[in-house]
Amino acid sequence: MAVMHDLSVTVRHGDGRLGLKVGFTTPYTYENVNWQGSSFCMFCHYGSHVDAPNHFICDGIPIDEVPLNRIIGPAAVVELSDFGQEGKITGKTLEDRGRNVKPNDIAILRTGWSDKHWGTDTFWKNGPYLTPDAGDWLVERNVKAVVYDFSEEYVVRNEGFRGEECIVHHKILGNSILNIEYVINLGKIERPRCAIIAMPIKLQGLDGAPSRVIALEGVDLPTEFEMS
Repeated sequence: MAVMHDLSVTVRHGDGRLGLKVGFTTPYTYENVNWQGSSFCMFCHYGSHVDAPNHFICDGIPIDEVPLNRIIGPAAVVELSDFGQEGKITGKTLEDRGRNVKPNDIAILRTGWSDKHWGTDTFWKNGPYLTPDAGDWLVERNVKAVVYDFSEEYVVRNEGFRGEECIVHHKILGNSILNIEYVINLGKIERPRCAIIAMPIKLQGLDGAPSRVIALEGVDLPTEFEMS
């Protein structure tokens, strides 16, 4: 039997990061029109989301042009649960732990950090992170996307960080690898391989979008899809 795991965090009014808060409003209510209609505003890079290449690559494609076959498909879990606070994940670590990652896979980097600390400052300021050579390993392994349950770029914990400082993002997005960031529940995946489906909102020209991310166990998805 196939098993589905919802890996998406719940987004709430007042949440946010980098000074940008989620806002929910409900202008149409049962009290005034006898139906409910709401709107929301949020930072594209808060909550479970997909980074488009133009997030850090000036001439990269935006989220509405990202081919969906790059964020749907077979995936391999890389077990990193022993990398907790300030855990430095290197290329050697990924080489040792990621032998089940195949070319054109989606790599799942599982630390368990978000399950312990999502919604707190600790998640952003004290978590594990990738070194630049870990970014090199992902590029050399020819993965098509990476799933993270931690904030993978060390420098973003510094106030006022600049794009040119974000070496890992440049390596990954600059090689057309998609980031699927800030998921939860990776510990529910029991097998070393599964399938990932990440479906970002189609926002014209933007650099990322909120996404519902799921893992499927016991399902074989093709590596490539013909796009209509």
